[in-house]
Amino acid sequence: MHETTPNYKLSAKTGWADMLNNEVGWWVGYVEKGDNVYFFALNINMTKLEQAKYRLEITKQILKEMGIIE
Repeated sequence: MHETTPNYKLSAKTGWADMLNNEVGWWVGYVEKGDNVYFFALNINMTKLEQAKYRLEITKQILKEMGIIE
C-alpha cells in the first residue's frame, strides 16, 4: 500500500499467517515526512477475515495520535 499526500508518504505491506488455531495479522511499513522516516509494525491475533481491516485502522489511528499523519 502506498498513500501520498502533500505532507507525507506512507508505504506498507499487510500479511496474515494462519497456523492451526493461532492466526496472526500484521501491517509493517514506514512514513516519510519531511526529513524524517518513521517505521511501524502492528501484529494482532485474528480469528476471522472481517478483522483484517483493523490492522490498518489501529495503526493509522496511532500514527495520527502521534502527529505523524493527518
